[in-house]
Amino acid sequence: MECSFCNVFEDLPFNCSYCKLVFCSSHRLPEKHQCSQLYRVHKPRETSYRQIEPNLSINNLNSIDLKINRILNTELRQLIFGMILVLLVGISFFLTSNYPYSAFTILILGLVLMGSFLIHEMSHKFLALRNGYRAEFRVNSMGVILTFFSIFPFVPLKIIAPGAVVISGYPSNSKLGKIALAGPASNIILGLLSIVILMYSSLTSELFAIVSTAAYINGILAAFNLLPFSIIDGKKVYNWNKYIWLFSFLSCISFIFVVSNII
Repeated sequence: MECSFCNVFEDLPFNCSYCKLVFCSSHRLPEKHQCSQLYRVHKPRETSYRQIEPNLSINNLNSIDLKINRILNTELRQLIFGMILVLLVGISFFLTSNYPYSAFTILILGLVLMGSFLIHEMSHKFLALRNGYRAEFRVNSMGVILTFFSIFPFVPLKIIAPGAVVISGYPSNSKLGKIALAGPASNIILGLLSIVILMYSSLTSELFAIVSTAAYINGILAAFNLLPFSIIDGKKVYNWNKYIWLFSFLSCISFIFVVSNII
């Protein structure tokens, strides 16, 4: 029979007791084939950085997840796929903006959004790896669907959530909170670098618009991800230390206020 993950023929396939599919010896463990029922294997907090919600694990979403994983069977492919979706959402957003951006500026701002998303997720990954946990970026069906629909110009609310960094292990609330905070912190650092460029460089009006908007984009990403709800970064930071969460969130709001006065 063929492995449901990599399609390699296996004479003696292994049957996953969670998702009920068959796999080769290399992908027999739930963690190895990105099992759609992974939340049943470990406690939700211990399963991943972005918890897998049981109420979303219905048959149609499981089927989509498996098809995506078969096609995008490496972390790099999943990351590139997610970045392309984010780039297209960025182009769509700035294309319909009230500000008269040129085609070149729209493309650059789309790339800025994509780069900010990448650095945000990789900040989670590298800090998790540094703490001894296995961490990989993975797309998920619900996030891909929401991000895909955000590509269309007529959709007013843009959602960027094609996937997230998933951690295998048993991080404490403290470590999980620090890993969660790494993403928004990276966006604020990028925003501050943009402000430094604005202050100490002589820019054309087009470059000024690009750099100032880049600062604003990173401020919004940081503030949004620090909202203390559901699986968002802010919830993990809040569970770790409420005072650190409050300071971080207010710092992001203040940063957005400053940038708004610059633009």
